[in-house]
Amino acid sequence: MSQLIEDCLIIIFNELIEEPSSLYSCILVNRFWCRIAMPILWKDPFEFDIGDEDSLSHHRLYNLITSLLPTSSKKLLLDEDIVSPIQEFSNQSLFNYISFSSQVPPNFINNMINNLIKKEVGFDKYKEKNKKNLLEQEIYKLFINNCKDIKHFNWQTTQPLSQFQGASSCFSQLCSLIIDLQMINPKELFTMTQICQNIEELSISGCCNIIPEGLIWFIDTQKYLRSLSLYFKGVKIQCLQLSEVIERKAATLKKLSIGPNIILLSPKFLPSLIKLEYLELNEQTYKTESIEMCEWKKHLLISSFPNLQYLKTAILASCEYHALIEKSIGNILEINILHTFDQNREYTNKLIKAIAEKCPKIENLTINAELENLDGIKEILLNCTQLKMINLSTDNKEKNNCDKLLEILTNYSPKTLYEFSFNENWKFSIEGLEIFFKNWRNKKPLAFTMKFIGDIDKEYKRIVEKYYEEGIIKENLLDEDVPFVQQ
Repeated sequence: MSQLIEDCLIIIFNELIEEPSSLYSCILVNRFWCRIAMPILWKDPFEFDIGDEDSLSHHRLYNLITSLLPTSSKKLLLDEDIVSPIQEFSNQSLFNYISFSSQVPPNFINNMINNLIKKEVGFDKYKEKNKKNLLEQEIYKLFINNCKDIKHFNWQTTQPLSQFQGASSCFSQLCSLIIDLQMINPKELFTMTQICQNIEELSISGCCNIIPEGLIWFIDTQKYLRSLSLYFKGVKIQCLQLSEVIERKAATLKKLSIGPNIILLSPKFLPSLIKLEYLELNEQTYKTESIEMCEWKKHLLISSFPNLQYLKTAILASCEYHALIEKSIGNILEINILHTFDQNREYTNKLIKAIAEKCPKIENLTINAELENLDGIKEILLNCTQLKMINLSTDNKEKNNCDKLLEILTNYSPKTLYEFSFNENWKFSIEGLEIFFKNWRNKKPLAFTMKFIGDIDKEYKRIVEKYYEEGIIKENLLDEDVPFVQQ
């Protein structure tokens, strides 16, 4: 058989990147294949789950990595009884495997440390901590000195990464970064700022009462920041500096996600985010009339995001989101708005009307609705012809029959719509469900999900199994959340 050229093999091997066992088999064919496939196998080998039965494979990988450590690191770890002489004197590896890696994997490194340094009877906590710190330090040094121009990094270590040899080559092209402020040394933010200035996607968790000055400086330094996610924990005081730096990034920012307490930021930056395409706001406090909450409502009302494509919010009652939708230019693809059921019904009507009139391209919709809003839902189905998924929650305190909704979905759904999801307060009769599934014949197989409280009704089970076998329901949902059936 003619030998495949290198370019063809690269294409084939890249197709096998998510099947490491198959790719490993290719390595064993001959030296030529091995040389080409090995960098692909080691590009991202740390994210694949290995079950307990493959724990030996884990340890082989750990031992291989320790064998790649430089002599000085091995001696340090050997002196501290962290690695064994077998690891210390392993044969020279054929490849510098770490140099092929496209990432510095914190989760893998953490698992490796915990597996190689295990607690023993009568263990000394201080000694154990020191051993773990030394091993972590040397492993990070190994990766940082050998990995070049990584694009994504999850920063969750107190190690002084910027001071390790090769840090500039490793992190200078970083474009996506996740930071856990509770797991890093805040002082490192200043030094990493000198290396990383081209971050496009930045996610920050563990924001607490004292926001490090280095974080403000780090965000400010980024030249092309497009996406910013902030997750607060235990914060009680508004951080004005953080609000101000968001406003200074308005020229490039297209995605903003804040939670779970948005009131810990001043919303004065909102009107400046005219290029925003993705907005996610999550508020867990129920003090809807607080000064901070009123300030957020005010600034949301006067803001305009004409390029908006994704709008996701939770528990922000009485906010006039319809105003944001009305001021968009019709490119919204997804809306996910959940609020408490004490929401003013007038706002719900305005929201549904705005969606029907201003969102012709919407594909995924999650909102609250009541029986009196069904005419509005009908308008959404008629006007939003690219809708794929609709998720409706309702209060329905009177437990009224909701079969009319099924009739509307049957008669007015666009051809693209195939996924329905409802909360447990939508009450459908056996007959209503039977008619709905029967009328869905010759349409795209549907996913029909609803939270269920109590035992599964036998008659409902019969209906679901019947239409699942016919192919009308594409998934058997009996083992998951299923609809409540009203007799």
